[in-house]
Amino acid sequence: MKKRGEIMAAQLSWKGFAIAAAIFWGVYLGAAALFGALNIKIMWFSPQLFSLLMSIYPGLAPTFTGVLAGLLWGAVCGAVCGGILAALYNWATNKWD
Repeated sequence: MKKRGEIMAAQLSWKGFAIAAAIFWGVYLGAAALFGALNIKIMWFSPQLFSLLMSIYPGLAPTFTGVLAGLLWGAVCGAVCGGILAALYNWATNKWD
C-alpha cells in the first residue's frame, strides 16, 4: 500500500497502446508495399528490407493486394505486440514500484 504523498508509476492502457501499435505497423507495412509497387526510393525503404518483410508476412508483395495484405498483417501483428508490451510494462512497474 502506498503512503500518502508517494508517487505512483503511470499505467499504460493496453487497449489504447494495442490500437496505436496496430495503426502504426499497419500503415508502415502498407506504405512499404506501396513504395515497392511504385518503385519509390526513400530514406528508410530498401529492397533488402522489403524482401525480409515479404519473407515474414505472407501475401505482402509490391501489388495492390500486397498493400492490403500489409495493412491487415500489420494491424494484427501491431495489436498483439502492442497489447503484450503494454501488459508487460504495467506488470513491471507494479512489481518493482
